[in-house]
Amino acid sequence: MGHQLRMCILGCGTAARMHSAAARALSSDLVLLYASRSRDRAQEYASRLGGVGCFGSYEEACTDGRVDAVLICTPPSLHAELACRAAAHGKAVLIEKPVTRTLEELAVVEAAVARAGVPCMVAENYGFKPMVHLLRERLAAGEIGWAWSFELIRAGRQRVSGWRTDVELSGGGALLEGGVHWINYLRSLGGEVFDVRATRPHRRGRSSLTAPVEDGLELEVRFASGAVGRLVHDWNAPSPLAVLRLSTIRGDEGTIRFESNGLFALVLGRRRRLLLPGVRDLMGRRAMLRHFVQCARDGRPPAMSLTVARRDLAVVWAAYRSLETGTFVPVANALPAVAT
Repeated sequence: MGHQLRMCILGCGTAARMHSAAARALSSDLVLLYASRSRDRAQEYASRLGGVGCFGSYEEACTDGRVDAVLICTPPSLHAELACRAAAHGKAVLIEKPVTRTLEELAVVEAAVARAGVPCMVAENYGFKPMVHLLRERLAAGEIGWAWSFELIRAGRQRVSGWRTDVELSGGGALLEGGVHWINYLRSLGGEVFDVRATRPHRRGRSSLTAPVEDGLELEVRFASGAVGRLVHDWNAPSPLAVLRLSTIRGDEGTIRFESNGLFALVLGRRRRLLLPGVRDLMGRRAMLRHFVQCARDGRPPAMSLTVARRDLAVVWAAYRSLETGTFVPVANALPAVAT
């Protein structure tokens, strides 16, 4: 594809607006169309966000010859169906997280894109965050020696509404809908997760929601390398530093303290340094879209492949299973066979 990639965003909501803002930086390579179950809404988004066309149904967009790729931003209950339909019509596919509600649904998508031979990627922008790259560089350089402990904190108030409150549409609670970002973050730094144990906070004045519709969990993980990790992901906890949250990587020769979203990091190891990646693409959305465009044009596998999504999703479901036993659950136990 030597021309601008024509990508249709399926679903007109918050995620569509965020991706549209990132896409404006790639206007020489990418043009957007919009699809909704309401043509009026799709037209509104196209007019307001600079789209070049619109569709009154997802199915129409998936089959239209003017569309090179789709970005699926619908509730997760539709992800597998729309990904399979788009792939069958030769479209490159980008799927908002969580990629699907379950690993079984993901297996169906994997089989469909394999048959169609099209690139398919999860819209996991955290893997493209500048801070992730800086931290990986410092770890690879051995600046804190062997990193044996990884702690990520995401705790704050977040109002949840719409399809996120409906387990049939969402597939789960906070860990699946938003926490899968942070699991990818944790795996990007610490490597493959061997097993996981989850605990649920006990709220005063009311009982905690039960997974998979919970609003917060704390995860302990053990990495294949022998390192350990901790993730606190909570939609209903006050943050003492407002929007700032501090996370920590500990090594046998030093420590890295960093703002969880990626604003800054302080390396206290073989040498001291302050890392400031900047805020131009703090969340990595521009880099993610740029990578997807290149993969769609060249027909090559993306870095954030369905294999990566499968491993992240397996940690989520191993964590949910561990709530039933109170013990560590091997991530491999959550992995079903891939559909053929």
